[in-house]
Amino acid sequence: MPPRDAGAAAGRGAVGGDDDARARAVARPFTAGGWARTPEVRFFALPAPLDPGDFGMSFLERLPLACLQGGGSAVACVTTPDDVLNELFSAARYGGVGGQGQGGAYARLFAWESLYALMGLPADVPFLDAVRTTPDHRWVRFLASTPWFHHDTADLGFAVLDPSRTRVAVLAATDTDVRAPGG
Repeated sequence: MPPRDAGAAAGRGAVGGDDDARARAVARPFTAGGWARTPEVRFFALPAPLDPGDFGMSFLERLPLACLQGGGSAVACVTTPDDVLNELFSAARYGGVGGQGQGGAYARLFAWESLYALMGLPADVPFLDAVRTTPDHRWVRFLASTPWFHHDTADLGFAVLDPSRTRVAVLAATDTDVRAPGG
């Protein structure tokens, strides 16, 4: 995704918000399996709708995210909810380095609860309704060469722009056999 000035400006105007219960649900696939490091989960509100084309690395780099601090190159690409769900399921199912994965049913549960939380959906939304809303969101995968990430295949970052184009959820995860800086 090419950098866009409008994305950078929108990122500077984003306001972070706290929602501990929602953050725990997003992080659950990583925390249940014994990952060495707690993922970064953040939520932001925008003062005006963001053009989906501006939702990329230029935008994300302006957010106060620990995973993107410290310089280094970064890249983002549009992805699908299937890609996100696959990563969430894999994290829960197989666990992290030295961790223990969850059984298939629990891994699926944790993955779906995390996806619901990323989209800002209440837990009582029927499954098929949740699936129908996934294309209405803009899904981005990102990665950065910063001290926060471990720089291996266990690194991942996702950002989700809601259908109103005014709310963003970010999940960044990395797994190591030792505690990494900032985690």
